[in-house]
Amino acid sequence: MNSICYMDLPDTSAVTNFYHRILYHMVCDIFMPREDATVAERIRIFRLRKNLSCKTLAKRIGMSRYAIMYYENNQSEPLLEDLKKIAIALNVESDRLYDEYYRFLDYPYTDRIKQIRAENNLLQRELGAMLGLTRRAIERWEHGKNTVSRETWEQLILLKLL
Repeated sequence: MNSICYMDLPDTSAVTNFYHRILYHMVCDIFMPREDATVAERIRIFRLRKNLSCKTLAKRIGMSRYAIMYYENNQSEPLLEDLKKIAIALNVESDRLYDEYYRFLDYPYTDRIKQIRAENNLLQRELGAMLGLTRRAIERWEHGKNTVSRETWEQLILLKLL
């Protein structure tokens, strides 16, 4: 006899008897960030997914719990190196925490700045002038001594250089 019967369980799972086999349908919550989620939201989602407190996560990476709280509340922006440490502590690929700005930094940005200048036939001082910066600032980016700020990255996008 081929009968199908469903039984609703309190956890919204369903059990099915189908051709003398028992099939289980399990429903659970999955914490996955939206495609447009901020870095702050991504950190929080993956931390909650691992069922960790800010304090525990911070302890794992040698930071203050306040730093994690500030990151999650968008009150400060993590350094790329700190974001990579957070990813390791949460056991996720670091690019799962990235937005486009962090992808730019991880490219590496030093090569990307040189590429932008070459593609647009710009000297360091010319690119600096376009961004309201000195030639020295561009030189320091290209040598990896300074990091491009999010504001400057956004300006590069507005100028259609990225």
